[in-house]
Amino acid sequence: MRQNDLRSVRIRRKRRSNTRLFALLGCVLILALAYGAYTSLSPSNEEPTAPAPAISSAPAPADTSAQVPPAAAAPVEPASAAEEKPPAEPPSQPAKKTPAGTSILIKKSEFRLYLLADGDVVNSWPIALGKNEGQKRVSGDMKTPNGSFPIDEVLDSSYWTHDFHDGKGEIEGAYGPYFISLDTSALSGGAWDGIGIHGTHDPASIGTHASEGCIRMHNNDLLTLKNQISVGTQVTIEE
Repeated sequence: MRQNDLRSVRIRRKRRSNTRLFALLGCVLILALAYGAYTSLSPSNEEPTAPAPAISSAPAPADTSAQVPPAAAAPVEPASAAEEKPPAEPPSQPAKKTPAGTSILIKKSEFRLYLLADGDVVNSWPIALGKNEGQKRVSGDMKTPNGSFPIDEVLDSSYWTHDFHDGKGEIEGAYGPYFISLDTSALSGGAWDGIGIHGTHDPASIGTHASEGCIRMHNNDLLTLKNQISVGTQVTIEE
Protein backbone atom coordinates (compact mmCIF):
# COMPACT_ATOMS: atom_id res chain seq x y z
CA MET A 1 0.00 0.00 0.00
CA ARG A 2 1.22 3.35 -0.85
CA GLN A 3 2.18 5.77 1.82
CA ASN A 4 -0.63 8.21 0.99
CA ASP A 5 -3.24 5.50 1.19
CA LEU A 6 -1.91 4.36 4.55
CA ARG A 7 -2.09 7.90 5.83
CA SER A 8 -5.71 8.18 4.69
CA VAL A 9 -6.64 4.95 6.45
CA ARG A 10 -5.01 6.19 9.66
CA ILE A 11 -6.86 9.47 9.40
CA ARG A 12 -10.20 7.71 8.89
CA ARG A 13 -9.52 5.39 11.82
CA LYS A 14 -8.58 8.36 13.97
CA ARG A 15 -11.74 10.18 12.97
CA ARG A 16 -13.88 7.11 13.75
CA SER A 17 -12.13 6.79 17.10
CA ASN A 18 -12.76 10.47 17.87
CA THR A 19 -16.38 10.12 16.81
CA ARG A 20 -16.84 7.15 19.15
CA LEU A 21 -15.13 9.02 21.97
CA PHE A 22 -17.33 12.07 21.47
CA ALA A 23 -20.38 9.86 21.32
CA LEU A 24 -19.32 8.12 24.56
CA LEU A 25 -18.64 11.45 26.27
CA GLY A 26 -22.02 12.69 25.07
CA CYS A 27 -23.71 9.66 26.54
CA VAL A 28 -21.86 10.12 29.82
CA LEU A 29 -22.82 13.81 29.87
CA ILE A 30 -26.46 12.98 29.18
CA LEU A 31 -26.47 10.39 31.92
CA ALA A 32 -24.85 12.84 34.37
CA LEU A 33 -27.42 15.51 33.56
CA ALA A 34 -30.24 13.03 33.92
CA TYR A 35 -28.89 11.82 37.28
CA GLY A 36 -28.52 15.40 38.49
CA ALA A 37 -32.07 16.22 37.50
CA TYR A 38 -33.33 13.07 39.20
CA THR A 39 -31.51 13.73 42.45
CA SER A 40 -32.66 17.37 42.54
CA LEU A 41 -36.25 16.18 42.39
CA SER A 42 -35.78 13.33 44.91
CA PRO A 43 -37.84 13.55 48.14
CA SER A 44 -34.65 13.07 50.17
CA ASN A 45 -33.70 16.68 49.45
CA GLU A 46 -37.03 18.10 50.54
CA GLU A 47 -37.42 19.76 53.97
CA PRO A 48 -38.63 17.27 56.59
CA THR A 49 -42.28 17.67 57.48
CA ALA A 50 -43.27 17.63 61.17
CA PRO A 51 -45.28 14.52 61.95
CA ALA A 52 -48.94 15.09 62.57
CA PRO A 53 -49.86 14.92 66.26
CA ALA A 54 -51.07 11.53 67.35
CA ILE A 55 -54.76 11.37 68.18
CA SER A 56 -55.22 9.61 71.49
CA SER A 57 -58.01 7.15 71.73
CA ALA A 58 -58.38 7.78 75.50
CA PRO A 59 -61.29 10.08 76.44
CA ALA A 60 -60.40 13.62 77.50
CA PRO A 61 -60.52 14.24 81.28
CA ALA A 62 -63.82 15.63 82.41
CA ASP A 63 -63.92 19.26 83.53
CA THR A 64 -64.60 19.00 87.24
CA SER A 65 -64.37 22.72 87.95
CA ALA A 66 -68.10 23.13 87.42
CA GLN A 67 -68.88 20.22 89.72
CA VAL A 68 -67.34 21.78 92.83
CA PRO A 69 -69.26 24.74 94.30
CA PRO A 70 -67.14 27.80 95.18
CA ALA A 71 -67.90 27.37 98.88
CA ALA A 72 -66.73 23.73 98.93
CA ALA A 73 -63.11 24.58 99.55
CA ALA A 74 -62.69 26.08 103.02
CA PRO A 75 -60.10 28.87 103.29
CA VAL A 76 -56.86 27.70 104.82
CA GLU A 77 -55.39 29.90 107.45
CA PRO A 78 -51.70 30.62 106.90
CA ALA A 79 -49.43 28.84 109.35
CA SER A 80 -47.79 32.11 110.34
CA ALA A 81 -51.13 33.63 111.32
CA ALA A 82 -51.95 30.61 113.45
CA GLU A 83 -48.54 30.81 115.17
CA GLU A 84 -49.11 34.48 116.03
CA LYS A 85 -52.31 33.74 117.97
CA PRO A 86 -51.74 33.83 121.75
CA PRO A 87 -52.47 30.57 123.54
CA ALA A 88 -56.01 30.35 124.83
CA GLU A 89 -56.46 30.65 128.57
CA PRO A 90 -57.67 27.47 130.27
CA PRO A 91 -61.45 27.46 130.66
CA SER A 92 -62.79 28.23 134.11
CA GLN A 93 -65.46 25.54 133.79
CA PRO A 94 -64.75 21.79 133.68
CA ALA A 95 -63.67 20.53 130.26
CA LYS A 96 -65.82 17.43 130.68
CA LYS A 97 -69.33 17.93 129.40
CA THR A 98 -71.99 17.34 132.05
CA PRO A 99 -74.52 14.69 130.98
CA ALA A 100 -77.96 16.02 130.11
CA GLY A 101 -80.31 15.91 133.07
CA THR A 102 -77.64 16.61 135.70
CA SER A 103 -78.74 19.06 138.41
CA ILE A 104 -78.10 19.97 142.05
CA LEU A 105 -80.60 20.13 144.91
CA ILE A 106 -79.67 21.80 148.23
CA LYS A 107 -81.93 21.16 151.21
CA LYS A 108 -81.23 23.72 153.92
CA SER A 109 -83.08 21.79 156.61
CA GLU A 110 -80.78 18.81 156.05
CA PHE A 111 -77.56 20.76 155.50
CA ARG A 112 -77.05 18.55 152.47
CA LEU A 113 -76.31 18.93 148.78
CA TYR A 114 -77.68 16.28 146.36
CA LEU A 115 -76.36 15.55 142.86
CA LEU A 116 -79.22 14.42 140.61
CA ALA A 117 -79.34 12.69 137.23
CA ASP A 118 -82.76 12.97 135.59
CA GLY A 119 -84.24 13.55 139.02
CA ASP A 120 -82.55 10.58 140.70
CA VAL A 121 -80.01 11.08 143.47
CA VAL A 122 -76.55 9.82 142.45
CA ASN A 123 -74.52 11.35 145.30
CA SER A 124 -74.82 13.71 148.25
CA TRP A 125 -72.55 15.61 150.64
CA PRO A 126 -72.89 17.62 153.89
CA ILE A 127 -72.69 21.41 153.65
CA ALA A 128 -72.60 24.63 155.67
CA LEU A 129 -75.02 27.53 155.07
CA GLY A 130 -75.36 31.22 155.82
CA LYS A 131 -75.22 32.31 159.45
CA ASN A 132 -78.80 33.55 159.32
CA GLU A 133 -81.84 31.52 158.28
CA GLY A 134 -84.55 32.55 155.78
CA GLN A 135 -84.65 34.01 152.29
CA LYS A 136 -81.87 36.37 151.29
CA ARG A 137 -83.12 39.91 150.65
CA VAL A 138 -80.21 42.29 150.76
CA SER A 139 -76.45 42.24 150.48
CA GLY A 140 -74.71 41.46 153.75
CA ASP A 141 -77.67 39.78 155.53
CA MET A 142 -75.65 36.53 155.65
CA LYS A 143 -78.53 34.40 154.35
CA THR A 144 -78.41 31.66 151.72
CA PRO A 145 -81.03 32.42 149.02
CA ASN A 146 -83.85 30.05 148.05
CA GLY A 147 -84.61 29.53 144.37
CA SER A 148 -83.30 27.97 141.18
CA PHE A 149 -80.02 29.34 139.81
CA PRO A 150 -77.77 28.23 136.93
CA ILE A 151 -74.02 27.90 137.39
CA ASP A 152 -72.38 30.75 135.47
CA GLU A 153 -68.69 30.21 136.34
CA VAL A 154 -66.33 27.67 137.86
CA LEU A 155 -63.29 29.55 139.16
CA ASP A 156 -59.94 28.48 140.59
CA SER A 157 -60.08 29.92 144.10
CA SER A 158 -57.06 28.11 145.52
CA TYR A 159 -55.13 31.38 145.89
CA TRP A 160 -58.03 33.49 147.23
CA THR A 161 -58.00 34.91 150.76
CA HIS A 162 -60.82 36.34 152.89
CA ASP A 163 -61.16 38.37 156.08
CA PHE A 164 -64.12 37.13 158.15
CA HIS A 165 -63.80 40.14 160.48
CA ASP A 166 -63.18 37.87 163.44
CA GLY A 167 -59.82 39.39 164.29
CA LYS A 168 -57.86 36.72 162.41
CA GLY A 169 -57.26 38.88 159.33
CA GLU A 170 -56.93 37.47 155.81
CA ILE A 171 -57.36 33.71 155.75
CA GLU A 172 -55.63 31.72 153.02
CA GLY A 173 -57.63 28.87 151.46
CA ALA A 174 -60.88 30.33 152.78
CA TYR A 175 -62.73 29.23 149.60
CA GLY A 176 -60.99 25.91 149.00
CA PRO A 177 -59.82 24.85 145.51
CA TYR A 178 -62.85 26.06 143.48
CA PHE A 179 -65.67 28.58 143.62
CA ILE A 180 -68.81 27.47 141.74
CA SER A 181 -70.59 30.76 141.08
CA LEU A 182 -74.40 30.93 140.88
CA ASP A 183 -76.27 33.44 138.71
CA THR A 184 -78.74 34.96 141.21
CA SER A 185 -79.51 38.07 139.14
CA ALA A 186 -83.14 37.05 138.53
CA LEU A 187 -83.75 37.05 142.29
CA SER A 188 -81.55 39.96 143.29
CA GLY A 189 -82.32 42.24 140.36
CA GLY A 190 -78.65 43.15 140.41
CA ALA A 191 -78.75 44.45 143.99
CA TRP A 192 -76.45 41.71 145.25
CA ASP A 193 -74.48 38.74 143.97
CA GLY A 194 -71.45 36.64 144.95
CA ILE A 195 -73.34 33.53 146.09
CA GLY A 196 -71.63 30.26 145.25
CA ILE A 197 -70.63 26.75 146.29
CA HIS A 198 -67.03 26.48 147.50
CA GLY A 199 -64.61 24.69 149.82
CA THR A 200 -63.41 25.81 153.20
CA HIS A 201 -60.40 26.23 155.45
CA ASP A 202 -62.57 25.19 158.43
CA PRO A 203 -63.91 21.61 158.03
CA ALA A 204 -65.53 21.82 161.46
CA SER A 205 -68.01 24.41 160.14
CA ILE A 206 -69.67 21.88 157.81
CA GLY A 207 -73.19 21.03 159.00
CA THR A 208 -73.73 24.44 160.66
CA HIS A 209 -74.80 28.00 159.92
CA ALA A 210 -71.33 29.47 159.42
CA SER A 211 -70.97 31.26 156.10
CA GLU A 212 -71.84 34.76 154.89
CA GLY A 213 -74.47 33.28 152.55
CA CYS A 214 -72.54 30.80 150.36
CA ILE A 215 -72.69 27.00 150.50
CA ARG A 216 -69.56 25.43 151.94
CA MET A 217 -68.33 21.88 151.32
CA HIS A 218 -65.38 19.76 152.39
CA ASN A 219 -62.63 20.36 149.84
CA ASN A 220 -62.50 16.72 148.70
CA ASP A 221 -66.29 16.64 148.25
CA LEU A 222 -66.10 19.86 146.25
CA LEU A 223 -63.51 18.34 143.89
CA THR A 224 -65.79 15.36 143.26
CA LEU A 225 -68.76 17.65 142.59
CA LYS A 226 -66.74 19.93 140.31
CA ASN A 227 -65.91 17.05 137.98
CA GLN A 228 -69.60 16.25 137.49
CA ILE A 229 -71.04 19.70 136.73
CA SER A 230 -70.39 22.52 134.29
CA VAL A 231 -71.56 26.01 133.40
CA GLY A 232 -75.32 25.88 132.91
CA THR A 233 -76.02 23.14 135.46
CA GLN A 234 -79.14 24.11 137.43
CA VAL A 235 -78.91 24.49 141.23
CA THR A 236 -82.14 24.51 143.28
CA ILE A 237 -81.99 25.68 146.92
CA GLU A 238 -84.97 25.02 149.17
CA GLU A 239 -85.78 24.96 152.86
